[in-house]
This record gives sequence, C-alpha cells and structure tokens, in this order.
Amino acid sequence: MPAQCVTALTVALVCLGLGWLATPFLLAQRQRVAALLLGIALILAPSSAWAEPAIQSNLDVTLISEVTTVKPGTPFWVAFQIKIRPDWHIYWKNPGDSGAAPLVTWDLPEGFSAGDLVFPYPKRMPIDPLMNFGYSDQVYLLTEIRPAASIGGDRAITLRADGEFLVCRVECIPEQKRVSLTLPVTDQPPTPNPAYGAAFSQTRQAVPQPSPWPATFVAEGKQLMLRLQAPEMKAGQVAEVQFFPSVDGVITNAAPQSWRVDREGLQLTVEQGYQDPLETVEGVLVIQEKMGDQAIARALAIQANPATAATVPANTPAIPLWQTVLLALTGGIILNLMPCVFPVLSLKALTLTQQAHHSPRQARLGGLAFTAGVLVSFALVATILVTLRGLGQTIGWGFQLQSPGFVLVMAYVLFAVALSLSGALTVGASIMGLGQGLAARSGYTGEFFTGVLTTIMATPCTAPFMATAVSVALVQPAPSAIAILLTLGLGLALPYLLLSFTPALRRFLPKPGAWMETFQQVLAFPMYAATAWLVWVLTLQTGTNGLAIALAGIILIGFAAWLYQKTQLTRQGWRRLGTVGALAAIVLALTLTPLVNTSPVASNSSPAQTEAQGVPWQLYTPAQLNQLRQSNQPVFINFTASWCITCLVNERVALSQPEIVSAFASKGVVPVKADWTNQNPDITQALGKFGRSGVPLYLLYPNGLNKGEPTILPQILTPAIVQDALATVTASSTSFN
Repeated sequence: MPAQCVTALTVALVCLGLGWLATPFLLAQRQRVAALLLGIALILAPSSAWAEPAIQSNLDVTLISEVTTVKPGTPFWVAFQIKIRPDWHIYWKNPGDSGAAPLVTWDLPEGFSAGDLVFPYPKRMPIDPLMNFGYSDQVYLLTEIRPAASIGGDRAITLRADGEFLVCRVECIPEQKRVSLTLPVTDQPPTPNPAYGAAFSQTRQAVPQPSPWPATFVAEGKQLMLRLQAPEMKAGQVAEVQFFPSVDGVITNAAPQSWRVDREGLQLTVEQGYQDPLETVEGVLVIQEKMGDQAIARALAIQANPATAATVPANTPAIPLWQTVLLALTGGIILNLMPCVFPVLSLKALTLTQQAHHSPRQARLGGLAFTAGVLVSFALVATILVTLRGLGQTIGWGFQLQSPGFVLVMAYVLFAVALSLSGALTVGASIMGLGQGLAARSGYTGEFFTGVLTTIMATPCTAPFMATAVSVALVQPAPSAIAILLTLGLGLALPYLLLSFTPALRRFLPKPGAWMETFQQVLAFPMYAATAWLVWVLTLQTGTNGLAIALAGIILIGFAAWLYQKTQLTRQGWRRLGTVGALAAIVLALTLTPLVNTSPVASNSSPAQTEAQGVPWQLYTPAQLNQLRQSNQPVFINFTASWCITCLVNERVALSQPEIVSAFASKGVVPVKADWTNQNPDITQALGKFGRSGVPLYLLYPNGLNKGEPTILPQILTPAIVQDALATVTASSTSFN
C-alpha cells in the first residue's frame, strides 16, 4: 500500500477515535458520526495520496567521486552511477535509429569546470526493424572535474548537476534527475575513494582507446568497407567484431556486419547509411578477443580516412545482391562450357541419351537428383570456403586442389569412373547412374553422385561473370555468400534440369541402342585423360615422390577393380573373398594419401616452368613486382595454376603464340607468372586486391609506379585480345630478353 494511502487511513482512524470519545450525544449516534468523520478525514487527506498514484522511476542516478577529498587546482574524476530498471535501457552518445543521448547541466562552485561525458562502449539493441546503441542494467558515465586554483574559506564544496535521460523499453519516458555531491577540501593530494575504485577502473577498461593501427575505408555503391591495418592480428583470436559510428547516417544501423581477419589485418563490411559522400568515418570498433575460455572486449576509437590506390582492393565489385545472384546464375551456365567440365559432360550426355525415351516422371526425378547432387556439393564447398575465409585463411576458389591429398583422391575417383565406363568395373546396376535397366533408386543415386563429381571437376575453372559473383560472395555475411554460391551451382545444373523437364527438347536426343555400349566405352578416355592431368598436377606439387605414390595407388585401384569383377560370377565364398580383397586394396591406396602431403614440394622455379612455350616467365613476388615497376618497365602478370585447365588453355592458345612473344619483347613488357598451384598467401592477397578469389587473372601494368591501375584482361584469352592490350603500352627501353 502506498505511504500516502497509509497516512490518509491513519488520519481517518484518528478522527474516528475522537468521535468515539466525544459527548454522550455523539456516543449515542456513534455509527453515523464515525462515518461522517471518516469521510471528512478522507477529504482532508492529501489529494495526491488518491488522485495521483506514484510513478515508479526507471532510473536510480547517483553522483559518485573517485576521490574522497579535493585539492585546489588538482583535477579529479566523478561518475554518474546509473542503475536501470530491468528490461529498460538508456542511450549512447549516438543513440542509433531512435532515442536521445544523456544530457547533463552542471551547477559548480565558482572557478570549477567539468569536461564532457565519457561513455564506455555501448551494446547493439535491436528493436525490429530498428537498431539502437545504448546500455542496460547499470552504467557509469565519467566526467573530469577541474577545481579552481584556490578555494575560499569553505573547507567543503558541493557539485550539483541536472541530468536528462530518455529511458525506453518499448515506450520511452524522459526522466530528469538532480544529483549532488559534497567533498571536503584539503591542501593534501586527493585521497582515493576505496568504495568506488573498482567501478572507475572497470569503466575505464570499457572506454574506447585510440587505435594503435591506422584505419581506412572504401565506400562503393551501398557497401562500406573498413580496414584496420593490423597484420599482427590473428584470426583465431578474434571472436566477434562490431562497429558503432560516432554520428548517425554513416552506416545502416540494423544491417548485418561481416568481418574477416587476413594477413593485412581486419576488414569489416556493412551497408552504408544516408550520408554520402563520406570524408572520414569515426566511431568505435569493439573487438571480442579469445582469452582461454573467455572473450575479452577491446574497444578502439578509430578515425578512418579514404583508402589510397595502394590500399584499395582494386576493382572490388560493389553491386546489389540481386545483380550478384544474376551474375552467379549466368556464370554457372557458362561454366558448363569450360574445359574442366568436359570429362563430366560425357557422363551427363550418356545419361541424357539413356533417359531420352524414359517416362517423364523418371526424367524429372533424374534431373532433380542430379541438381541435388550439385547443390549439396556447392553448399559444402561454400560453407568450408566462407568459414575458412572468416577465420582469416588466405584461400580462394578451387582451394581444395591446392591440397595434394585431395588431388590424389580425385585421381583415384576419376580412374575408377573410367574403369566403370570401360566395362572393367560394375557395381550393381552402375556406380554412376549408367548402364541399362536402371532401378529407380540406384539410378537416382547415381544421378546424385554425378552431380557431386560435376561440382568437384568444375571448381578449378572460373567462367565469365563467375569471378565477380564469387568475389562478392566472399565479403558478404555467410547466409548471403552461401546463397550466391548455391545460385552458381544452380546455373551449372540448369541446362540438364531444363532437358529433364522438357520432353520436346529430349526428342532431339538419339534413341538408345547397341551403339551406346561402344559410346560409353569411348567416353571413358576423357576420364583417363583427367586422371593423367591430376597426376601431373600432383607431380608439380610434390615432385617425383608424389608421382610414385600416385602410380602405386592407381595400380591398387586397378587391382581392386579386376579382383572384384573377376570373382562376381564365382561361388559365394570366392565372391566374398573378392569383395574383401578389393576393399583392402582400396583402403591401402587411401592410406598412401597422407604421404603426398609430407613429400617435398616441387619447386616452382624450374626452367621448364619459367620458360614454358618460349615465354621467359619471371616468378611473382610482391618485391619483384615493385622492383620492376620502379625500374619503369611495363609488366604482364599471369595468375595461374597447374590444376586450372582454363589457365593452361589460355597459355597454349594465346600467350605462347609467336606474335605475342614478339610483342612482349618489342614493347619491353616483362612477363611474370604468379603460380597458385600450391597455396601461396602473397598470391591470394594479390588476387583479393583485384576483387578475385581464384585464377585465372591477367594484369597489364603500364610503365612506372604513377601511371595508374593495371588493365585487367578477360578470363578467356585470344591472341587478338592480348595484342590489343599490348598496343596501349609505351615501349620500354629495357627488354626482358
């Protein structure tokens, strides 16, 4: 019961008691008089006790001091200790999408002055669809008080302040608080206040400190990228990063913030706000760092300036998400025409021919199974890629082929597929959805794994439009990145899916017949060729030791196929023995896989590589590139990899042609090869600066360091394209010969 109500009731009872003790007349009429006196007491009671119920405060504000005494001329710190009602909050100096920052007006003794409020870093407070920045539970707002150089005869001073706070839950209520604090004055140094020492210390740890690292930003389109140049920062030590701008409109407050740590430091990407253009970006970067089982927050005050040409990731795409998705779909469709997918196209062609005259239902289910295999594989690759990039790993598209162990396993798989197409290995109806009389389940399972194999074979290639889509995906939040890469996979499966759902298109396919057995055997040879190519890549990665391991493993796979096939028409005991022996051979081949990861890596500087096709390639390093440019020489950089078939075709068809070699020499252009066959952080970083996450990439730098950015050539080269690019170069007096 409120105190006012208790008071009113007490008055009423007192009046009633007086009436009870009154004259005999009143005593005789005690019931009426009691009621009358009670009514009079209630009327005379303070009206606020009944008409105006008390409003519960949402804040408890106290002015506290870090010292217990004041010395004239010696500054000291005070704080507003603000205890906030549960489920309510107040705001930071930039409140976000709504709200208002605290406001304090001081009433100080003569000669005293107060500094600005010092805020600890805030928290993000989503109120759908808005995002606010503020505090809940309890917060301390600090202020420095500067006393007068001399204080009169008073041996105590009183600090007074009026605070205005907007406190909100869903509704918002403005509250005004008047606080005061009296401290004695002495001529001795101020005495620390033990009651609040820990509170001041903890609050200072949460106050943003100037960043020890320079910060830059790039604003393109609707994306704002903040870069903290902190190369010593380790990805595994960072648990979370959040940015709070000092003023509104710099970012879209409610937009997700994605971040990653790489060799150069920390990069945070968020949607830009309504302020455009931006001259500087100021705010607080809160980095949660892992310390054992705990995460400790580190708040850095940054003032980011626009990035210079040397620090901007050149040609980094900044396009709307829907355009990125469209590019991914188009790139996936074109990916079907890339050389690396050719071996698997044979499997798809054979399956389509077999299904040409199946029921529409079987054809549709087969198409859906193949598409599911592609999408599941792309989802797995995308998740691994986004996760590793988020942890700061310098990897890109096709990263799995930089692992010798993965290359060896892929060689085994393609060799087994080739054996199956040749008729040397048959598991059930088929291992890849091939053969006659497919049962529905085994056929659809085969279609699914054909999609998986198609994805694996497609990842070494980069199709037109695809590079932009993948690069944008890798700087998006994980859900958007995975969605973009899944769209790329959908584009890869789309032609096959359309054929499966369109009977009119399937009529153009040839009818099944005896010729298909021969056709199936012929299609085995592209798979044998792909196996040989992977063994060659493995040799470049690991040297002759890796070659020996691969050949031994392939022999074991061949033996397993022969043993299994040979015993299938024998008695049950021999069949079991053949199956066990085949599995043992396969397991032995797989146990050889870890050995290639420990084999000596083949040198990328062998004369056979640097002098390939008559072009005297120099090996890429950042220092080498800088030295060539400082010497005023034009430079052509070929970002390539031995497992990238598109790269190898471009080198054979365009870059090794006599007229191109001659043009390099006549213009004094230095050809440089950045070989990404094995993982190379310098090359990965260089690719990222040009908005790419994979090879191929071709750059033509003009003469000198101050002649602008390089020309980026298309991913599919012809001699004419290269000649047109070289025609723009001013001949250098220094030849690479």
